Amino acid sequence: MDSNNSKNNNEKTPYEVLGVNQGASFEDIQKARDIKVKEAGEDLMLKAKIESSFDQLLMGSLKARQSGNVSSAAESASQKEKQVNQLSNNNFPLLSKIRNLNINANNSNQNSLPKITAPSFDNFLIKLSVGILFLILLLISPDSNNRLLLSISTIILTYFQIKSGKRFISSLGWSVTLLSVGLIFGGLFETNSFIREVSNNSLSIEKIQSIPAIIILWIGVIFL
Repeated sequence: MDSNNSKNNNEKTPYEVLGVNQGASFEDIQKARDIKVKEAGEDLMLKAKIESSFDQLLMGSLKARQSGNVSSAAESASQKEKQVNQLSNNNFPLLSKIRNLNINANNSNQNSLPKITAPSFDNFLIKLSVGILFLILLLISPDSNNRLLLSISTIILTYFQIKSGKRFISSLGWSVTLLSVGLIFGGLFETNSFIREVSNNSLSIEKIQSIPAIIILWIGVIFL
């Protein structure tokens, strides 16, 4: 009798051994395997047959997925999703249009927006342009702004000195030295008769004293 039972078990397919239908889900196959193992009790041969059948079905399922075959559950889920999309498009056309507009807008923004990069202040022409701007502001602004413009120029020079790798004390020392040299030159211009005549006609003596200082500071910004 035992030989007949084993012979019958050997002739069964893995689906028949586990008692599941073809196309069953992995969860159903796994549950059937657990039930059959419990029913087998101490029969090691039957347990081995059950485990072998489970492995065969598992490998078959993996091969089906790799080859592109889809289970019936997946097909039904895909069909349900299509039905839901069709229902939403038919019953709520405004919502579907808004959703499509948002998707198209996001795609167009990603493709059409140019990448904007801020200009680097380290550029020679930019430094020169800003230096000329400070000089023009010095000439046209009231005398009360002279010290402010000189102070800002000194801070900018100190910043670029630190950025180039110098220490703060050394950078500040260079900036103050150049400022002092410029003010000394401005004081020397004050004694020139031609400069005095120009100051009486158009520029104040304070501006004439500040012009060399701001020029020297921005030369330091550009070249140091």
